[in-house]
Amino acid sequence: MGWRWKDEDKIIEIGKKFVIAPPWMKTDKIKITFVEGESFGTGVHETTVSCMEIMEELDFNNKTVLDIGIGSGVLSIAALKLGAKRAVGFDIEESAVDECIKNGNLNNVQGLECFVDDSAKNIDERFDFVFANIFFDIILSMKSDINRLLKNNGYVLLSGIVWEENYTVKKAFEDIGFKLEKNVFLNDYSTILMKKQG
Repeated sequence: MGWRWKDEDKIIEIGKKFVIAPPWMKTDKIKITFVEGESFGTGVHETTVSCMEIMEELDFNNKTVLDIGIGSGVLSIAALKLGAKRAVGFDIEESAVDECIKNGNLNNVQGLECFVDDSAKNIDERFDFVFANIFFDIILSMKSDINRLLKNNGYVLLSGIVWEENYTVKKAFEDIGFKLEKNVFLNDYSTILMKKQG
């Protein structure tokens, strides 16, 4: 079932700073709103909530973001609203990229770029942050690309990782020089924040 504002009878508060709310609702918090659609990442899934709660503790001012599996664009939009200057993301689904673009326009953010692709091989710049809220096996398969595309002392935010694979994912990144900053276990999944050592 897709996201439909008429199905929601209240705003969704996330962490201390964010709220997911329809376009017509006013709030003093950082508001993110969505076009009605089908893409993953409308702010109600536990992995999205966890990522946003961690994000609000980080400094995004004038930083750049790569969002792997951008979905609705919620994490990139949140980063831009926290002060990031640019967020680049891709997804295998054309419909997700279309929604991401629409959501960026709806939220009046500048610097959001989304495109259709199934890998990061065509990206050759380096970013301050890399997000990957996707399945753990895809995260592991993209470990080298994530390392290549993340600046030294940059952060990688990983979610969509089932409990049983948390250690495997964490160790895979520790083995290539990443330091664990935060490890959050949710109902079914987990979220990992790691820093690339310079």
